[in-house]
Amino acid sequence: MEPNHHPVMANEPRRFFGYRLARLAAVWRREIDADLRAFGLTDATWRPIYYLNFSKTPMRQTDLARSLSLEAPSLVRLLDVLEKRGYVVRETDEEDRRSKLVSITEEGRSVAALVSRVADEVTARLTEDVSTKELEECCGVLDRVEQAAQNHRDTIGGDKRGMR
Repeated sequence: MEPNHHPVMANEPRRFFGYRLARLAAVWRREIDADLRAFGLTDATWRPIYYLNFSKTPMRQTDLARSLSLEAPSLVRLLDVLEKRGYVVRETDEEDRRSKLVSITEEGRSVAALVSRVADEVTARLTEDVSTKELEECCGVLDRVEQAAQNHRDTIGGDKRGMR
């Protein structure tokens, strides 16, 4: 095993990979947010619509909050706004009456289409000088890193189950 692959012996590219990835994600969101402000949408309002648009079925509020990295009370206030605008609806989950299910409306889907178009424009602008091959290689690396994170969570989860 190469010394560079030992998690404790990180070289500079490995040490700053996560930092740069998080910084890029923030920059990317700010670019989309800036372009969507012209349509009266903010980061807080477009992101839930964007996520819900990908869901084929209603999503539990708790799952949506987790996906957006939001605290439940913050999401509830945000969903109040989105519901008043006619973009989402909330219903009681029949399987767990304590939970609410969130669905996107047709009007919300129209907004999601706008968000997708703007996100595509931002993507084109930010990746203009990057080749398709480079993007594919980068996505391959990101997939492997994400899979390593998932494998670690699965291992940790397995260890906790074994301790009970």
